[in-house]
Amino acid sequence: MTAQRIHRTVSDDGTEIAGRVHGQGPPVVLLPAGPGDSHTTWRCMLPWLRERFTCYAMDTRGRGMSGDHPDHSPERLVADITAFIESIGEPAGVVSAGNVEWVQVAAHGTSAVAAVAAWEPLFETVRDEEGTAVLDDVFARVGALADKGRLDEAARAWVEGLATAGFYTTPEDTANDAAPAFWKNSKDNIPLFLRQLRLELESESWDPANPSVLAQVTVPVLLLHGSRTHPAHVDFVRYAAARIAGAQVREIPGAGHFGFYTEPEAVADEVTRFFAAHYART
Repeated sequence: MTAQRIHRTVSDDGTEIAGRVHGQGPPVVLLPAGPGDSHTTWRCMLPWLRERFTCYAMDTRGRGMSGDHPDHSPERLVADITAFIESIGEPAGVVSAGNVEWVQVAAHGTSAVAAVAAWEPLFETVRDEEGTAVLDDVFARVGALADKGRLDEAARAWVEGLATAGFYTTPEDTANDAAPAFWKNSKDNIPLFLRQLRLELESESWDPANPSVLAQVTVPVLLLHGSRTHPAHVDFVRYAAARIAGAQVREIPGAGHFGFYTEPEAVADEVTRFFAAHYART
């Protein structure tokens, strides 16, 4: 049996950041989505990605294999991700699903980021008023359940709340059990996830959707979305593509927001082609 490989580093506030390592080839760092850790997020895509790349499935602070710290500000998460990527020792690709921390990491100019493949990034600060009202209501209901320790109910409330409102979550995401399974498997991290979302909204310096920040991303970027995803996700992709020089956009046929769960081979194929082309040029 092959021994499990684990990569560890220490962020600049002393927090250990760790992740499992899979496969062989050029390095690619996988960032966790929403409340998930990296195993929950990428378990469906890893069988294809690890055939071509050394995949570093990192966990952010307070999740999975990483240590914890009282400070969960978005600036700290960016510092953690940057430290982890830089500790690999050579430029690495970055893969994300939903999260947008990669924008600040790449915009800060670290030479450790080789390229970025981002699945349906969520730029919350450019939501319209309807979207803001829907999410605020869902946040309140999920938060009330999480505060009482009713995490199974909190996970269901998140998925069902968005599906009922017809916002962010489509029938495809719920009918195939992708969204419910992801949130159920990530339920223990829901309180932390809600806390991090609040800190992002309260931060005066955190705005990855700011055009001036997006313009500072100069590495190659691939933005992916599903053909059957909610229109808001497509809008977010187009928003970023219009502000990141040279960004490529690819649509995955038949996929909803959880395409990295339901169409993992198709998503992995696009990511593989993108990184393989990049590494072939360097």
